[in-house]
Amino acid sequence: MLPVMALGFLVFTGITNYGIFILAVMTYYQVVISGSSVLIGTVIGWARYKKIDNSALPFIICLTVASANEIISFMMTLNRCDTAYNNNIYVLLEALLIVWQFRKWQLLNRYSYLFPVIMLAIVIAWIIENVLFAGSASIKSYCRIFYALVIVLMSIHVNNELILTFKKKLFKSPVFLICAGFIIYFTFKILVESFWLYGLSASKSFRNNVYLMLVWINLFVNLIYAFALLWMPRRPQYIKLC
Repeated sequence: MLPVMALGFLVFTGITNYGIFILAVMTYYQVVISGSSVLIGTVIGWARYKKIDNSALPFIICLTVASANEIISFMMTLNRCDTAYNNNIYVLLEALLIVWQFRKWQLLNRYSYLFPVIMLAIVIAWIIENVLFAGSASIKSYCRIFYALVIVLMSIHVNNELILTFKKKLFKSPVFLICAGFIIYFTFKILVESFWLYGLSASKSFRNNVYLMLVWINLFVNLIYAFALLWMPRRPQYIKLC
C-alpha cells in the first residue's frame, strides 16, 4: 500500500501510472541513500580527528561540506526549490578542498607553486562558467570536467608512488583508498558530464541508467572513504618533559 505522503504526491503531480510512480519513488530513495552515505565518513572523521594525523583535515572538511550540501539539497527538494545554486557552490568548494588535501599529502613537493596555480585556474573556470556564462546550458559541464580530470591525474600520481614505496598491503593505506575512490568517482563523472556536453543524453532511458550508475558509484565510494578514515593511523604520542 502506498504511504499517505506518496499517494498525495501521486495525485499532486498528476502521475496516474502506478508502475512509473513506484519507479520514480525507488529512484528518489536511491539518490537519498547514496547522498546520505557521505554522513558516515563525516561522523567517523570528526570522531577520530583528535586521534589521527591532522593532514586529513581538508578531506574531513570536504566530507562535512558534502554532508551539509546533501541536507540543504534534501530540504530544498522537499520545498520544490532549485538546488542548482548550492550545488554549484559545493562544486567549487569540493575542488579546492581536494586540491588542498593533495598539498597536505605533499604531492609535487618540489613544485609547490603549482598548487596555487591549479586552485586559481579552478576558481577562474568556475567564475567563467557560473557567472559570466550563467545563462548558457552548453558550458555548464566544462569546469566539472576540468577539475575532475585534475583530481584523477593527481590521484593516479599519488597511488603510483604508494605502489612503489608502501611496504604493507595497499588496502591498509588510507591515502591509497581515498585516491582510489577519487579515481573511480571522478573518472565516471568525467564520462557523465561529457555525455551531457556532446548530446549523448538524447535517450531518456540511457540518461537515467547512467545517472543511476553514478548514484551507486557515489555510495560505493563514500563507503571507501569511511573505511579509509577507520584505517587512519593514530598520531604519535609524545612525552612531555617537565
